[in-house]
Amino acid sequence: MNFSANTLRKVLSLTLCVCLTAALLAGCKKDDKTPASTDPGLNLVTDNTTTAPVETQPQATEPTVKINENTGVVLSGMNVRSSPSQDANVTATLSAGDRVEIVRREELAGTSWGYITDPVGWIVLDYVKMDIEPTQPQGPDTSTPAGNGEITPTEPPATTTVKGVITANGLNIRSEPKTGKVQGSYNKGDVVTILETKDGWGRTNKGWISMDYVNTTGTSSNTGSNTGSNTGSNTNNNTSSNVSGNGSTTVQFRGIVIASDLNIRASASQSADRLGSYSYGKRVEFYEKDGSWGRTKDGWISLNYVYQDGTTGSNTATGTVTGNGLRIRSGPGTGYDVVGSLSAGDTVKILEQFKYDGTTWGCIKNGWISMDYVDIGSGSSGGTDSGTGSGTTNGSQTGTITATGLYIRSTAGKDGAVVGSYQKGDVVTILETTSVGTTQWGRTNLGWISMDYVNLT
Repeated sequence: MNFSANTLRKVLSLTLCVCLTAALLAGCKKDDKTPASTDPGLNLVTDNTTTAPVETQPQATEPTVKINENTGVVLSGMNVRSSPSQDANVTATLSAGDRVEIVRREELAGTSWGYITDPVGWIVLDYVKMDIEPTQPQGPDTSTPAGNGEITPTEPPATTTVKGVITANGLNIRSEPKTGKVQGSYNKGDVVTILETKDGWGRTNKGWISMDYVNTTGTSSNTGSNTGSNTGSNTNNNTSSNVSGNGSTTVQFRGIVIASDLNIRASASQSADRLGSYSYGKRVEFYEKDGSWGRTKDGWISLNYVYQDGTTGSNTATGTVTGNGLRIRSGPGTGYDVVGSLSAGDTVKILEQFKYDGTTWGCIKNGWISMDYVDIGSGSSGGTDSGTGSGTTNGSQTGTITATGLYIRSTAGKDGAVVGSYQKGDVVTILETTSVGTTQWGRTNLGWISMDYVNLT
């Protein structure tokens, strides 16, 4: 048989295809034991002995709480301040249970402060429970090793406490100074132990109370309730052991605080420990004087921010008594002792004036009188006796501060001590005005300000 080359190639190609097909069919002959009806996308149980596979997902893990010697938990609501001082601005607040990390520590005036970064600011460490309490003193180790090679623990410092008697009935006990939750009360005559003081508040074993209603003089740890009158001259000794002084128990002079918030110090120094503060208008008695400082029952205060009875102040006047038998009192108010009287027609020199409970009281050389019974004549003068100022008593006026950080001064004029400041937009009541040189000054309830920066309404 005669084949052409093309025919031969076709025969060989066909043979090769048949062989490949046979090989593929042979590979598919293996036994497949998987049931044909099983859907690989479902987990089915086909009998009682076969358990369907369980799909597992990775479990979420709780965030790890960072715990070390610098971390702790806040015990009660507290302020976060811009600097380690009770006078610093409050930048944030913390609640009980909040966690904090102390980045830096400072010990100032007997108070331990800690710097945190969330939120940013300073907090008092007395209200933080640290996760890991220190087992040895911070800083250089100066203790003597014990026999087993461990540090000998040092005796904790003694806590200074002061006894006091409650002078008000139903005095609130708060969880914190000023704004804390009321959690009880004391009655007049109750004897309490003040464990610490802060901003005019004292902490007892039950909570915080206002020191304005606590008599801390004349009370010792072994006395009972002191229910005697607390009016008139206070001749009892200051029992606060952390206040320096000569121990005098005699009132040397009296005065009125003219600063919005005057610090009370443990000694006659601005760097001494701060024990609290007095507000504007606080009536104080002094047992001794050291330079420009005076000691009260609570501690030392700067006399630069106190009007002393009998001295010439910033709001002087000359007037005529209009009421017969006008009482002269030991202080500006009807609650003070009567120390003398004036007759109708008497001329009086008013050294200073303060307004209390709607009544203006004037200080004269031997006490205080109500200005409701004094006719201020043409000879009255505001400001100082230097002859450079002329006063005008023209009633109350309302105005708005137009400058940021406007100084409030103790007396009219740039020579007056700075006792505070107003901010732009603050609304003030001008009680009177006077001129010092070419500048007009106005008196508010906090002190004197330049009227150049007040827009009267």
